[in-house]
Amino acid sequence: MSSIEDNHEKNILMKRCDIKVCEGMCCYDGVYLMDGEESFLKELVIEFPELKEKLPSDFVVDGFWNGEFFGRKTATRPHEYKNPNFPKHFTNTRCVFADREGYCELEKLGREKGLHPWSFKPATCWLFPLSIKNGEVLPPPISQKFDPYISEGYDGYVTFVPCGKHHLDGETWPEALDAEVKYFEEADQLPLLGNKNNTVKKILALIKK
Repeated sequence: MSSIEDNHEKNILMKRCDIKVCEGMCCYDGVYLMDGEESFLKELVIEFPELKEKLPSDFVVDGFWNGEFFGRKTATRPHEYKNPNFPKHFTNTRCVFADREGYCELEKLGREKGLHPWSFKPATCWLFPLSIKNGEVLPPPISQKFDPYISEGYDGYVTFVPCGKHHLDGETWPEALDAEVKYFEEADQLPLLGNKNNTVKKILALIKK
């Protein structure tokens, strides 16, 4: 068995995060957006002024990795984390779509409108700490050496947040993250942010039915 296969065994054990403990530290740098998601968010903000008033004017910005342009991402604002285990190489910032407690305003809006709570969230957000490769859902790395975000001066990302860590007393990842796996498998039938077949207006139409 190769190292990659070993890293993705189904016996990787996970635990769902407790936002009151971790403070949503996985959102410290915002999120990089997939094709179509930026325009979707901008359309969403226009439709909901109450969401717009909570955001800076530039809520999507250019993102850089290792000094090079990496893509468009949600902006961040300063935030001091109280969690003593907050990684030292993370910056004290938080995604502008997070509220003071770390809960996602996009998810809160979905719930408020009676939709699936992830209807307005970028795919990378609701999938985390899972990832997708060749149309297949993959679990997070089992140890730091497999963390895909290690670079010079940066020790890693996924394995430094509670929901991305391997827990010996956790559940197998398909069990612990069953909701995420099912949502992904039903993606072509659900209103997903960035899905070209589901504009904001089409999603809002579901509310009226």
